[in-house]
Amino acid sequence: MRLLIRRAWRAALRENVDEAAFSAALAAFREACRDRIGAGEMNTASVFRFHGMLFAYLELTPDRPETGGAEALLDVLAPFLKRWPAVNGPDRPFVPMTPVFWHDQPVFAEEYARALPPEKRCGRVALLRPEKLMSYVTYHQALVREGLLVGDRRQFISLHENVLFSYFETPRNREQVNIKRSNEKSRVLDEWLAADPDSHFIRFPESPHENFHIIETVVSL
Repeated sequence: MRLLIRRAWRAALRENVDEAAFSAALAAFREACRDRIGAGEMNTASVFRFHGMLFAYLELTPDRPETGGAEALLDVLAPFLKRWPAVNGPDRPFVPMTPVFWHDQPVFAEEYARALPPEKRCGRVALLRPEKLMSYVTYHQALVREGLLVGDRRQFISLHENVLFSYFETPRNREQVNIKRSNEKSRVLDEWLAADPDSHFIRFPESPHENFHIIETVVSL
């Protein structure tokens, strides 16, 4: 059995990117990930774009020095990205996002394998109001600890600064689960709904009636 890690990263594109060269770099990233999937070291890989933001989502086995880490796969895109300042070590083009919410906690890659390929791998972004950020994280981590909220098994929401990135796959109703595999009702969900979820978000002009905005998929494996 292979251990599984789900991870998301955020990056910022440089201004006036050469789109042809960037497309070639995405193709190189796609092929490197395809090799990892073929070697059984990765389940899936996707990259998403929204204006000047780029997001990557990978499901992979723990990094092995002889193959290079996940960041090594992403390095091919580095020339097109701004650098994030680091507290320790060199600045980097991709910054790891902090996982904040999910409906399933797979340990092994085999247990998280897809019986059928998804119709589409999708990404969404949302902006949290700074004064509401800790409220959102507190409620969603409480939902995870409680483990009773039923939802899309593939959804995985991560945070960096006040930006949320949500990975999911369609059809979303194919695998509806909760962490505890229980029919017990979630009490934390009632508390979250009472906290006025909509008040936590700054909506994008592209989706004025939605808290999350679906963004472009540029790599899907």
